[in-house]
Amino acid sequence: MTDDNFNSLDGGGLFPRLQQRYGLRDNPLEMETPFFPDGMRHHALEALRHLCGFGDMALLLTGAPGSGKSRLLAELVRSESSRLGFHRLPAAALTSSNALARDLKQVARSGANTDDSARETVYRFFRWSENRVAKGQRMVLLIDDAHQASGELLKLILDGFLAADRSKAAVPVFAGEDALVTLLSLEDSSVPAHETHQVHLRPLTREEVFSYLEPRVHRAGGKVDELLSPARLTRIYDLSQGSFSRMKRVTPGIWLDIVSDAPRPKRSRAIDFKQLRLPALALLILGGSWWFVSQQYNETVALEKVAVPEPDRIRKSITIGPRMPEENLTEEVPVERLPSLIEPAPTQESVTEMKAGSTPDTVFEPEPEPEPEPEPEPEPEPEPEPEPEPELQPQPEIVAETGFVPENASAYVDIKQLRSRSKGWTIQLVAGNLEQTALNVVSRYPSLDKMLYTLGERKNKPWFMVFYGNYASKEEAQNEVSQLPDALISGAPWVRTTKDL
Repeated sequence: MTDDNFNSLDGGGLFPRLQQRYGLRDNPLEMETPFFPDGMRHHALEALRHLCGFGDMALLLTGAPGSGKSRLLAELVRSESSRLGFHRLPAAALTSSNALARDLKQVARSGANTDDSARETVYRFFRWSENRVAKGQRMVLLIDDAHQASGELLKLILDGFLAADRSKAAVPVFAGEDALVTLLSLEDSSVPAHETHQVHLRPLTREEVFSYLEPRVHRAGGKVDELLSPARLTRIYDLSQGSFSRMKRVTPGIWLDIVSDAPRPKRSRAIDFKQLRLPALALLILGGSWWFVSQQYNETVALEKVAVPEPDRIRKSITIGPRMPEENLTEEVPVERLPSLIEPAPTQESVTEMKAGSTPDTVFEPEPEPEPEPEPEPEPEPEPEPEPEPELQPQPEIVAETGFVPENASAYVDIKQLRSRSKGWTIQLVAGNLEQTALNVVSRYPSLDKMLYTLGERKNKPWFMVFYGNYASKEEAQNEVSQLPDALISGAPWVRTTKDL
């Protein structure tokens, strides 16, 4: 990360004028220490420490210009140089594949054949870096400002790492802007997600800008309430947009009142009636449409209110079964509701025939048909006994499906045994897709006899996990974490229950 010189302006620079005005002993904006942990910077540093030491993935450190990527890499080198070997690729090595091959050949000193291609030289470097783990120091390859290099060159470095043993080879750390994701073709899933890990640095908030400047102003001898007053702090945040580099450029001018923080006066604008013609026309058309629709609705409602005359009711005499009193044979039924089985009324001809062949008192009525005797109901058949449901067969573990044989059987434990432990808490130290990742951690700490590893499944792929201890409560496991070596504590061990494995 490059910053403008704080004393680059004419007239003796800004810092002497700040010294004269505020009595500062030192330049607060050039203080690299203490390391700023807020804004997820400490979380990003711990993630890089853990994954560089024990991970098997290529790392991407992304963020906007001035977000502190180079400062974070410098703090990583300062804090982990005792256990990790770092090599920073210079800008000249990122101009072409041949320049990259020459730089890596000098680091490896492997005596490679001069006829080897640049691609073979890069692949040979990562295979050579696997031997550094056996000597107790893993190698890390730092590529700063990687977004300025070509995509083919970055893919060559990534392909060389993926072709080697990822648990031992040098870990490439690509640092640059968000365009790195596109240059490495990570958006189209050409590289599996479990082979790369991205750490993104977001811009600072207003409170984080204050947390960054407050200890530096105090160490320089300035007055915090004066230099970081609410008005000046808001102005610094608005102009810097949460970027470290912009903050260092604009803050001196705000402290010297060179950059005015007075709000701009609002200019009153006259109303232009010509601009209101189209909205007025649209409003007029909308009002006319509403009036027309309301008139149509009112007419429809008026028509629906016109009374519809009900049909006249006709009194009919219906004979059903044996003759009964007359008051029980007549009822007032609407014509439209008469059943279809009722015979039609006799015509004039039929009435004449009845008068000629019978007496007036005679009424010809159909005799009712005798009701059929009910058939005896069959006895219900006994219901068949339900067949017993087949017992569910237990799903075999991934170990049985793949025929996995652990390389270190004394330190391996089946995942079923971990889940069936009476004490339900343990400490997870490391996890990865390769067994060698777990073996490296187990072999590095032979004195920790409670350290075991097992095999599970994650995203339909093998997932090796290293655990330590078996505890009855979460508090007991958390107390045990503080007794672990510092290298394991820096990896952020995970206290979890065994039943969720």
